[in-house]
Amino acid sequence: MPENNTILFQQLFAGEQLYVIPEKKVLNEEVSIEKKQIVAPIAEQVVATIKVEKVQEPLHFVPNHRVVILVDDCSDADQALLGKILTAVKLNLNQVDLVRLADLSQMNARTAFSQNLISHFITFGVALQKIKLEIPLNPYQTKEIKNIRFLFSDALSELQNDVEKKKALWKALQEMFL
Repeated sequence: MPENNTILFQQLFAGEQLYVIPEKKVLNEEVSIEKKQIVAPIAEQVVATIKVEKVQEPLHFVPNHRVVILVDDCSDADQALLGKILTAVKLNLNQVDLVRLADLSQMNARTAFSQNLISHFITFGVALQKIKLEIPLNPYQTKEIKNIRFLFSDALSELQNDVEKKKALWKALQEMFL
C-alpha cells in the first residue's frame, strides 16, 4: 500500500482491521531450446529463447510458541536484558519465539496472526510496517486485536541504561501479562 494512501484508508475504514497483501516477486529465467530440421540437413541451427516466469511464494511464519518477540538485532547484552525482562513476567527465553527482523521480513507473518497462533507479540525497536503489517502502535501501550496483544517498545540496546523507558516497559508488561 503506498504511503500516501495510508491516511485515506484509515479514515475510510476507521475501526476496521486492514491487511496489506504484498506483491508477489517474479523471477525471470531464460530457457534455450535447440531446434533441428530432420528432413534436410541445414548448416544453420535455429535457437529460440523462451522466458519462463516463476512466482516466488513467501515462506509462512509458523511460531513454536504463543509469545513472539521481534527484534532488529540482539547482542549478548540485549539477550541478557531480555532474559531479565521475561523473568519478571514469569517467562524465559525457551518459552518465546525470538525473531530477528531479517528473518521475518522474508516470510509471510499474516498466517500466524490470522490463525491465532500467537497470543502476545512484542516488538523491540521494529515498527510493524517493516513486516508489512499496518497496525499503528504507540510505545509502551498494549493494543489487542483479535485476541492478540501487541506491544511496541524501544530497542533493547536503548533500554539498557534508560530507567524511565524500563519503568514504562514494566508497566506495559504488567498490563499485558499479569
